[in-house]
Amino acid sequence: MRLCADLENFDGFEALTGEITRFSSFGIRPGLRRISRLLHLLGNPEKDMSAIQILGTNGKGSSAAVMDAILTAAGMKTALYTSPHLVSLQERLRLSGGFVPFSDWSAHWRKIVRTVESDAELREDKPSFFEHFTATALSIIREARADAVILEAGMGGRYDATSVCDAEAVMINPIGMDHMQYLGDTLEAIAGEKFAAARGGRHAFYAGDDERLTGLFAEYCREKGALPHLLDGMARPEYIRCDVEGTFFSYRVLDTEVMGNVDMPDLRIPLPGRHQAFNSARAITVLLYLKRHASLFPALNEEIIRRGLARTDWPGRMEIIRSADGHMIMLDGAHNEHGARTLVSSLGNIRRDGEKIKAGAAVFAVMNDKDFVPILNVLKKLDCPMFCAQLPMERSLRASELAGYAKEAGLAVAGIFENPGDALESALTATLADELTVCCGSLFLVGYLRRELKYKY
Repeated sequence: MRLCADLENFDGFEALTGEITRFSSFGIRPGLRRISRLLHLLGNPEKDMSAIQILGTNGKGSSAAVMDAILTAAGMKTALYTSPHLVSLQERLRLSGGFVPFSDWSAHWRKIVRTVESDAELREDKPSFFEHFTATALSIIREARADAVILEAGMGGRYDATSVCDAEAVMINPIGMDHMQYLGDTLEAIAGEKFAAARGGRHAFYAGDDERLTGLFAEYCREKGALPHLLDGMARPEYIRCDVEGTFFSYRVLDTEVMGNVDMPDLRIPLPGRHQAFNSARAITVLLYLKRHASLFPALNEEIIRRGLARTDWPGRMEIIRSADGHMIMLDGAHNEHGARTLVSSLGNIRRDGEKIKAGAAVFAVMNDKDFVPILNVLKKLDCPMFCAQLPMERSLRASELAGYAKEAGLAVAGIFENPGDALESALTATLADELTVCCGSLFLVGYLRRELKYKY
């Protein structure tokens, strides 16, 4: 299979997105019955791969990208499946760091369509978009014969489509309040949906960053017969420093009996933010543990880990892009309160030429089904004017409504825009050359602006 070094054929993938949408049942429909039947009819591609499933509310994509980059640096044939995409559906699957071309996506999608149409049960109760797309990706991964597959859960865990794979291990990143309409309205309920992805006889790793949830994690692992591990008690990052070029830290093992002596100083990941040091350290810990105790990834060593970290690419997460006139634009989803707190605290620690960097303006847009008032309360700490925008989709909160909520939260609203590009253009005029223009609130906003800034066509 010829892979693409960068995204291609935007029109083709946009048309494919529409086709999958129209062919699928509407909305989010928890449950594994439909995708399990579809995969069975396809010959169970999910059984022909060695996978690690990544779950959590925040940081799961970054951790997955770190794992994939390290295993690719180790010379393994890897598959990285993530969601959602920012610019194009093509982003959701990488094979050894490259993108699958449109022709292959189209061919495998045609196979999915034929399979669904030939089965009375699936014709009557069609899989959702995410289920269809996951089945298509798994079909491609099987054909590529990947050595290691990293699967980022779309939502939850118990009924997420990626949970059809009997993963060698599950990694659960920090958990916060998100997708409450589907997962529950308490932190414990949401965590339970994610912990339920643990599998009997397999390793389950949880960040262990919230003491309220560690007992619940252990309880779910006992019920499932899984082997529980608390990552933050096994190893941690130290001496963290951040600048606009990335994050630097040292990796120190805390539990030498379990992990051995594997301290690594002066590591670098080209993603800014203190949280990326923790995301990276947790990913490294999972890989090293599985090497030591499950005979996986034997080629891993310090040099490979360093090389993989340095090559990690995860767009739209505190990503800094230069505008045509040299201004620094930061794109970050920050689509829930936890993400907003991470963004604000991280900005307080990022330096440029030894000086702390400041946000000069913020462009904000959010979906109307999100609990966005707590996000606004956090972003107030940026202490900069906010330019309220909306996206060209039904779910987007109207900019005029958003401005009202922002003012109630005590933010200085500098403008109301129906077009995010106009909001960014106006925000840049209010930002000094040594300040950041921060764009956040929704991955849809990040994707829209990233497409404008990097893929103008």
